[in-house]
Amino acid sequence: MLRFAEELLLLLLKEDSGEMMFVRERDLNHAMAGAALMDLALENRVDTDLEQLMVVDTAPLGDDILDPVLARLAKNGKPRTPEYWVRRIAGDGERIRAAALRRMVARGILRSADDGEIKVATRVARARRYPMVDGRAEMDVRLRIMGVLFGDDVPGPREVVIICLADACGIFHGMLDKSELEETRERIDLVRRLDLIGQAVTRAVRDSSEEATEVRPPPPPPPRKPPMAKGLPLIGNAREASVDMGRFLAEQHVKLGPVFEVRILRRTHLVLAGEEANRFVNRQGRRYLSSRESWRGFPEGLQATRVVMNMEGQEHVAMRKAFAPSMSRARFGMFFDMAAEITFRQASALPLGRPLRPQPFLQKLVAVQMGEILAGKAASEQVEDMVTMLEILVTTKVTKQLPMFLFARKFKKARERVKAVAQEVLDAHRPGGPRHDSGDMISDLIDLNRRDPQLMPETDMWVWAIAPYIAGIETVANTCAFVLYGILKHPEVKEQVVAEVDEFFAGTPTAKGLAQLDVTRRATMEAMRLWPAAPVLFRTAANSFDFGGYHVPAGTALFIPHVATHHLPQHFPQPERFDIDRYLPERAEHRQPHAYLPFGAGVHRCLGGGFAEQQTLLIMAALLRAAEMELHPHGYELKVSSVPTPRPAKNFRVQVKRQRTP
Repeated sequence: MLRFAEELLLLLLKEDSGEMMFVRERDLNHAMAGAALMDLALENRVDTDLEQLMVVDTAPLGDDILDPVLARLAKNGKPRTPEYWVRRIAGDGERIRAAALRRMVARGILRSADDGEIKVATRVARARRYPMVDGRAEMDVRLRIMGVLFGDDVPGPREVVIICLADACGIFHGMLDKSELEETRERIDLVRRLDLIGQAVTRAVRDSSEEATEVRPPPPPPPRKPPMAKGLPLIGNAREASVDMGRFLAEQHVKLGPVFEVRILRRTHLVLAGEEANRFVNRQGRRYLSSRESWRGFPEGLQATRVVMNMEGQEHVAMRKAFAPSMSRARFGMFFDMAAEITFRQASALPLGRPLRPQPFLQKLVAVQMGEILAGKAASEQVEDMVTMLEILVTTKVTKQLPMFLFARKFKKARERVKAVAQEVLDAHRPGGPRHDSGDMISDLIDLNRRDPQLMPETDMWVWAIAPYIAGIETVANTCAFVLYGILKHPEVKEQVVAEVDEFFAGTPTAKGLAQLDVTRRATMEAMRLWPAAPVLFRTAANSFDFGGYHVPAGTALFIPHVATHHLPQHFPQPERFDIDRYLPERAEHRQPHAYLPFGAGVHRCLGGGFAEQQTLLIMAALLRAAEMELHPHGYELKVSSVPTPRPAKNFRVQVKRQRTP
């Protein structure tokens, strides 16, 4: 059976996103104290009445949540009021929360995601029951509480306690809308009168709130100005940002701390960097950060109303939900054989003994794969137009490194050619077209327009129709190029990878079997650590907040290099070294909370991350199975360009020594 602190934390987890709903920490700590005291009462360690709470048995329970609380009660020895102990134990609230979360992860009720966030395990979310303990499974706490509040269920002792604690710390304000709160208020008040400790928690929370409003805070000190990164006259830090923005901001973070400013041309951006910044984005980003203004110019340049990068709130959730199946691991698995065949076919056409740039090859390869799987059209001939359109759009409308008038004509031509491809794809999926009801992403797009034309208006459809191509050629292709460099640069890694992929393809390769490619996977993860596809989050402060000793006013333009932690030795020893053993179970450096975030952070974390991982693994495995490659020249040291997204510089070359048997 779960402890009350555990069930209370489960109520805090939002069902749609898995994020913790906002509750004042002081109030939650009081609720944690009440939860521990009530568990001790049910374990017959304490007794309570209207006047006092007393210890009746000091024997430890072997419970890391309750035993420290029991020891504190026993040490005092003198009976006190329940409210007195709620106030005193509230100071231990953070420890109680941490212990409860650890236990639920260990039991498989919660899972720790790659971005460091805690979410409900998939099986628990689907079954609405917790794993069996002592031969029985326990029903989801949210279902039990809703049954009491909205149904005729008679509340048991546990439901009484949970309702009292949840009401005291304000959880119901996050779970229920205004009309639902009004409907259930009388029943909540009735249940609350049944529990003495719950009443003590309510009084403690109320009194502490009154005390907080009565105490007049001292006048605020004058606002501090963050340090400014050194730059050149007129252009500021534009040159460094165009070379390798992620690494540049990571270096400045080490020099200047978690909060500093950079100047690109005439615009100043506030930078939040480091583990705490990542934690803030993951936990508080929905409340304080917005991508709408930062990405506003992107859909404007495409003559659309919005794209997923600048959507917020319920619209954003609804859009991600609509396209999540199309961008899932399972979707890629359905087309595993097709993707492998495309890679082998393209690799067999690579010229022998002649230096070549892998980047254009990989972009076309990915465009063919993404097009065939998600849109039903390869569109490899239009890759150059797509790259041109995206480069100009990002550098002029998002990062504002360059003025649009310099490229307006070139941009319009590329945009119109790409738009024609999108229209062709859409027409093929409409009724009477050869791809009608094919079940791919474009079919989902057309269906969404039919079901909810306000969420997906016709004016935006062409932009979403090219999303599969754009996503691939500027993320997956770049990542594959970096992985290829990392493998070829380190012969000992290359030898292991080639042996592994040879064994993989010698049998009957499947999408599930990609999990066997341990060395290839670790090499890919290390390349994504050193050269992530999207190293900076562009955000605006939607609401004012304080961070790192500085006040951030609403409307402030923000750069958040969430991958700055990838380059910090406290997280990744010798961070600039290509070391695939970091991801072995005994080291697991990537499992540190908020330290390894190659797919972004917060609510805008890459929707197709799982799809991209599978696709990258397959491309690298098939490519190295099909062709023996080497760097050209052998001692080449990688240079990076960040325009519009990180990619190897144009002088990155490889040479195919011989074709191998697929």
